[in-house]
Amino acid sequence: MTGRTERGRTGARDPRLPHGPEERRESVADETRRYIEGRPSIRDCLRYDIVNFTALARRIRAETGLPSQEAIEIACRRYRRQQPDDPTQDEMLRSVLRSSHIEIRTHVAVISVRGDFPFPERTVVTSGEIGTKRDRLVQLFQGSGAATLLCGEETLASVLLTIPRTSILNVQRRLSVVSIRSPEEVMATPRVLGFLAEAIGRAGINCVEIVSVYTDTLFVVRVPDAVRVFEILSELARAVDEPSVPGGLEPLGALPPAEPRSFPPRRPVRR
Repeated sequence: MTGRTERGRTGARDPRLPHGPEERRESVADETRRYIEGRPSIRDCLRYDIVNFTALARRIRAETGLPSQEAIEIACRRYRRQQPDDPTQDEMLRSVLRSSHIEIRTHVAVISVRGDFPFPERTVVTSGEIGTKRDRLVQLFQGSGAATLLCGEETLASVLLTIPRTSILNVQRRLSVVSIRSPEEVMATPRVLGFLAEAIGRAGINCVEIVSVYTDTLFVVRVPDAVRVFEILSELARAVDEPSVPGGLEPLGALPPAEPRSFPPRRPVRR
């Protein structure tokens, strides 16, 4: 035989031959899906059906180099149809934020020490001044290459005396901690931390540290950003509530409930 068939005895396609139409459509669909899933904001807009598909396809084509805008638009519409309309996760998220409380703590410092510093937890235990008051802020978080110690500025000097100078990587002062205390349901609720962190990042605010401790979520920010972060998270609680509920959510426990009002008894109407 002088001709060459596309598939050999094993049924495998010759990689040197061009892809067929079905395989090209599969590639466009896969790459479109990867593009959307890598951008949570676009994925959420598709889920709520508030996207101009033509504009989205034009953007995807410009950023990915896919050849056919029409095929991309078809893939976007197909992706939208395949998304479940299950409100369970959103309702869980709303419930957690509705029951959470937020507070700001100022005059905070962060110390970063080398990972080879032996037993950094002893820094917390052996500092006598730290243990004199129960409300003092002292928290230790260990990573693979470094450890971070979060403490109040009033105890910073005492803590630094217990750490060798060669083990200190960085010390940051004049920080604030915006902490959110949530119910235990937060442990089984997806997207809470990412949802809050994304809202802060969109405002152009950089978090020095983000820490999750059981049901507490801590955002360590610079003092000028603390009030803005508080406002963002409070407004976020209102925004995620159902639009049909007047007034939305309480701002993460920041406002007390309204006191009950009494009205005079209604007089009977004579007919």
